Amino acid sequence: MSETLSRHRCVGPMGSEFWRTAVPPEIVPALAERIDWNRMGRRVMIDAAGGIIAWMNPSGPNATFSDAADETVKRAARMLGLRVRAMRDTPWKRPDDPKNTGVESDASFYVGANAGGWLAALDEGDAAAEAFEAAMPPDLVVEVEVTHFDGDKPGRYAALGVPEMWRVDRRSGGREVEVEILDLQAPGGPRPVAESLALPGFDAALLPKAFDHARRLRYEALEELLEAALAPNPVCGE
Repeated sequence: MSETLSRHRCVGPMGSEFWRTAVPPEIVPALAERIDWNRMGRRVMIDAAGGIIAWMNPSGPNATFSDAADETVKRAARMLGLRVRAMRDTPWKRPDDPKNTGVESDASFYVGANAGGWLAALDEGDAAAEAFEAAMPPDLVVEVEVTHFDGDKPGRYAALGVPEMWRVDRRSGGREVEVEILDLQAPGGPRPVAESLALPGFDAALLPKAFDHARRLRYEALEELLEAALAPNPVCGE
């Protein structure tokens, strides 16, 4: 095994520890089944086709920005009258990928019709909800803290059918957060866009301030920011 695995490590700008290893793709199913990779780190990606296994141990700032994503998306969706189901670190994969493979984002969401579809499946039972997740990618994923290991992340999510990704980062040692919205299904490949696809009217320029408010538990300020940016609509029923 030591001859097969070639591990690389880096530390992200928020202090999280990242590991990445490349293996022959044909041995990925066996590795995924025999090793509990979640014991290595709290976020795991196992790419069966590319033979890439990556995991991370998130820092405190990484965790608080992931929480901020939950607060921001939930509040914005409700203000827009959209149902939202936070899926957090659910592993996402293609239907034909081996068991225990896939990619876990820092946050992920079903928004609108897909949130309703997931709830309808849940009414049928946990197995139906799991089947829905296996067939339907999330509407939005959030990745916090960018490293040189992450250059292929947008393409991997795009291949899964995910429409949108928010990439949250800050310069090493800095305090200002940067948030980029990517249209993952854009012609020619993922590209930055000025406005969210999942949350119409949500300008990417507002996200750094929204995340800062949410991270610092300034929820009243967050609500005021969202109200000023988004035309309020009636909230759909639970």
